[in-house]
Amino acid sequence: MSIDKFFGAKVKRKCLLKSLSENHNSIVLTEGKNIIGRSRETQIADAFCSKNQLNLDVDLDECCVNIFVNGANASGLNGFMIENGKNVKAVHGDIIEVLYGKYNYKIDFEPPPDTSKSKDSSIKDTLNSEAISNFWECIDNNDLVVYTSSYSVPSEKVAGYDLDWTIVKTKSGNVFPKDTNDWEIMLPEIPKKLKLLVQDGFKICIFTNQSGIGKGNFPLEDFKKKIEAVQNRLNIPLQVFIATGRGIFRKPLPGMWNYLQDHKNGGVEISKERSFYVGDAAGRPETKLPVKRKRDHSCVDRLFAFNIGVSFFTPEEHFQGKKKFEWVAPEYNPKTKIDSSNLYEPKTTQVPSENCEIIIMVGLPGSGKSTFSNEYLEPAGYKIINADILGNVQKCLYECEESIKLKKSCAIDNTNIDLESRKKFINLARKYDVDCRCFIMNTSFAHIKHNLVFRVLTDKDHSKINEMILNAMKKKFVEPSLTEGFKEIVKVNIVDGIIKDPEQQNLYNMYLTEK
Repeated sequence: MSIDKFFGAKVKRKCLLKSLSENHNSIVLTEGKNIIGRSRETQIADAFCSKNQLNLDVDLDECCVNIFVNGANASGLNGFMIENGKNVKAVHGDIIEVLYGKYNYKIDFEPPPDTSKSKDSSIKDTLNSEAISNFWECIDNNDLVVYTSSYSVPSEKVAGYDLDWTIVKTKSGNVFPKDTNDWEIMLPEIPKKLKLLVQDGFKICIFTNQSGIGKGNFPLEDFKKKIEAVQNRLNIPLQVFIATGRGIFRKPLPGMWNYLQDHKNGGVEISKERSFYVGDAAGRPETKLPVKRKRDHSCVDRLFAFNIGVSFFTPEEHFQGKKKFEWVAPEYNPKTKIDSSNLYEPKTTQVPSENCEIIIMVGLPGSGKSTFSNEYLEPAGYKIINADILGNVQKCLYECEESIKLKKSCAIDNTNIDLESRKKFINLARKYDVDCRCFIMNTSFAHIKHNLVFRVLTDKDHSKINEMILNAMKKKFVEPSLTEGFKEIVKVNIVDGIIKDPEQQNLYNMYLTEK
């Protein structure tokens, strides 16, 4: 019950939609139902906006507006998307977007509602009375650290956020904070927005990569103090997931989200359709007009949202209702599939060959040479020769020669990225007058990096290849040529269906790198 009703006072009140643009009129709303959309009254002429876009049901006593979206295209409230058929409640000071991200109006009750009981205190009144106290826990040798504040309760609706440059920024202006206290709230709209989401039943979760903690560059205890200070400043219940290493918990991998669902949401199934994620690492390019901004350092936040299957917004879109920025998609899309009929280029390639031969595989680590050799060449009768298994190239040459003497074809499953490494085996083919073909993996560098991350995640025997070494090998690479002595050069595509385990295939289909 409102305070006006409690004391029996009859307050003459009106409700306005105050346009935040000089190009559109403010609108007086009457008690009960109001239809807002494309019309002379609103001066909205956008064809994407229905004439009956919004049904606004105004309650002057309670100072609230129930919003129902009639239009085919989404509307918005405080930067949050409202789709067709959805019904939400708005209050004094909220921002309605007649079309999502466009035509912004502020709800203004005159006189304003009574605020003797603050919304901050009402949040806790509506939450579980058995809420736990602030709690820290470490998982998998501190690879994941989780903070659960008082009054954080399970929900099927999760509002997920990155931390740095999304919820907070540095006071100093530095990219990285200089100490525990070098932070401030990123945008003035953030506290109110988060409080409204809590009141609407959302669980607020932060997912942040902090590899500096794992490397020892920043003490975990200091970071804990920062998180608690941020939570106290926002004055809302929070659950924070901190990835300190570079394994499955690090974004864009879904480990933190999966841990929330499996262990930290009280058994409540999260609705991905009703949840979302907000972050600044969105893959946006540098812009000069209309506003100058640097390009995003990565695409990790957007890819994290893609991997877990929820809607994604940048902080400006979500908190301020700004239009969506263009972004640059990663070079490699793991959803792209290559049919087995496109395994070889040219398609007329014969495996096995009619004659005894040496196949020299060519490709950087992670390009798929061993997978292809084991899946296609070995079953076709080829002996697979690999320096990682034998120990050195000399042993590979010996095994290759022994195989040719026995009239058995073989495949050299090494990187063979330069002329010198290939020449030794080509000379051996000439010595015994057998054919020598080159099979080069047609795998992009971005795809290779994806494969290397997948390999480390799924096979503990594989050590991580330093990116500096990988880049050096890329520079050393020399494109194979028929003039080297090859009978044929065949490009090999990695095709769908090689990964047999469904869980591993699901992981492979996700974005695994940060750019």
